[in-house]
Amino acid sequence: MLLTTLIVAVCHCLTAVAQQTPPTLEVIQNNNTNTVVPGYIYLTPSGVPFSGPYVFALNGTTVFNGAGKLSGTIHDFQPCVYQKKQRFCAWQGSTAYGYGSGQAVILDDQFRVIKALPGTDYHEFKIVQALDSEGQYSDTAHVTEYRQVRRDLSAFGVVPDDGNTSWVVDCHFRTVDLSTNAVIFEWSSLDHVPLSEGLVRPTGGINGRTKANAWDYFKDGSIVWRLGGKKSDFKLEGFSFDSQHDVRTVSSKGDFLRLSLFDNAYNIFVQPKGLSSGKIIEVNTATKTARLVQQFDSPSREVGNPSGDGGSVQVLPKGNVFIGWGSDAQVTEHTADGRLVYAARFGVSGSSASSYRAFKAPFTGIKK
Repeated sequence: MLLTTLIVAVCHCLTAVAQQTPPTLEVIQNNNTNTVVPGYIYLTPSGVPFSGPYVFALNGTTVFNGAGKLSGTIHDFQPCVYQKKQRFCAWQGSTAYGYGSGQAVILDDQFRVIKALPGTDYHEFKIVQALDSEGQYSDTAHVTEYRQVRRDLSAFGVVPDDGNTSWVVDCHFRTVDLSTNAVIFEWSSLDHVPLSEGLVRPTGGINGRTKANAWDYFKDGSIVWRLGGKKSDFKLEGFSFDSQHDVRTVSSKGDFLRLSLFDNAYNIFVQPKGLSSGKIIEVNTATKTARLVQQFDSPSREVGNPSGDGGSVQVLPKGNVFIGWGSDAQVTEHTADGRLVYAARFGVSGSSASSYRAFKAPFTGIKK
C-alpha cells in the first residue's frame, strides 16, 4: 500500500511538472503578406507558468523566451532607443487593484539592466528624445507613479480602520531627464481633479480604509481639455468609451487631432460589461466635437469579449492597426478601414492569460 501511494504521488508530481509549459501563440488567421505588416509580436503573458517577456514570430514560433530574466510581474516590454542605440524597455514590480509598485528598466542587447527608474507604475514608460536648453537632443522618459496619501473621505462614507484620516491614491505623471534623473515636469491628479469626479466609488479592495486599500479614484501642468468622463469639454457624436487604456496621438493638423485608444467598455469596479474595441477618434478643438473615425472589433465579438484590464492600440507605419486585447488573451491586426487580417491567441491550456499591452516591431535578437 505504501509503495502504491508513493508511485501515485510521483506520477502526480511528474504530471504537474509536464503541465508547466511556457505560453505559446496560436495563430487563428494570417492573411497574405500584402496585407499583414512584417514584424514580431512582443508580449508579457501573466497569470500563466513561466510568465515574463516574450517575442513571437507571426507564424507563432517563439523567438525569445524571457521567463525568469526579470523579477516580479513584467509589463510594457518593447524595443526602444536609448543613447542612440536600439535597446529594450520594460517595467517590473508588483501589482494590485489596477496599479503597480516597481521600476521601469532599459535593457541592452544581452538583456542586462543598464538603467532603472525606481518608484514607478506600469501604466506608462516611454522614452522620448527632446531638445535640451542648449539645443541638443537628450533622452527623457515619461513615467507614472501611484502614491497612497491621507485624505478625509467622510463625505464618501469611508471610516478608516485606524480611526485617523482615510487613504486615497494620487496618480502622478512625470518627465525625467535620463542623463541626470532630474524631474523636468510633474503632474498630480489630486492637484487638478477633485475626488467627486471619480467614476469608481470607494469599495471592496479600494475602500480607502487602509493604506493597502487606498481609494483609486482617478480612472479617467493644468488640464487643457477633457474628452469623456463627467465633465467632458467635447460632445461625442454617436459613440462612447469607458475605462479606456493606451490613449495616443495619431496625427495633429490645425484644429483637428486624431487619437487612438483601447476602449475596454468595462472594468472590474464599474458595471455593466460592454464590448471592448480599438478606436480611432478625431477631435475638433474649435467646435468641441469628437467623432469616431474607425472602430476595430474582436473576432470573438459575437460571444462578447469584455477586457477588464489593459489593452493597447498601435498604428503601424503602413496604416494597419495592431491591437493587444489586455485580459482577453489575443492580438489582432486590421487594415485602416477595420478589416481583420491577423488574429492569434496566447497562453497555456488551462490557465487564464493576459498581457497588459502588446506591440508589433522588428526584433534584432538577444546576444548570448
